Amino acid sequence: MLKKILAVSSIIAVTSGVAFASTSPYVGASLGITANTATSQTFGSYRGVPVSVFAGYGGVINQNFYLAGELTGTLATGEISNQGAVKTSYGFGGSILPGVMLSDHTLAFARVGVVRTHFSQVRVPTTSTSRDQTGGQFGLGMQTNVTQNIDLRGEYDFIAYRSINAGGYSAKPRSDVATASLIYKFD
Repeated sequence: MLKKILAVSSIIAVTSGVAFASTSPYVGASLGITANTATSQTFGSYRGVPVSVFAGYGGVINQNFYLAGELTGTLATGEISNQGAVKTSYGFGGSILPGVMLSDHTLAFARVGVVRTHFSQVRVPTTSTSRDQTGGQFGLGMQTNVTQNIDLRGEYDFIAYRSINAGGYSAKPRSDVATASLIYKFD
């Protein structure tokens, strides 16, 4: 039994090294703009500027196909306007980024992930509360090389959160987030 496990492990290690020959870890930071809305008029709308950091591991795994895994942390969100809405402040998430190389230096990608966000302000007629909510994240973006190790990324993400219940009211928050990121790739 141990020999079979070692044989399978060796095969996986050898083939994954070949398949992921051009992969590398990376880190980055982003600045964006977010707009939060909810399915209930009671919760209003909110706009803010999220500041995030992220780390990932990815690369070209087949001729033009790109794949990465990424962990993200939103450190803070500066407020632009708030009409008594669900205000996001900080959070974290994980996602997978499949993509296609458009040229040697430009990548088009999609994002599919899960985020956990802290809503620091949920106002309803009788109460104000804080909540952590989980949501599904879906996005599209492009990334291009600036130098050998530095990339610039532009991205749009849509996040659909689970329902928030407060003071007898219920709403499903939604976020639209557009970001610009600077990425450092380790070789």
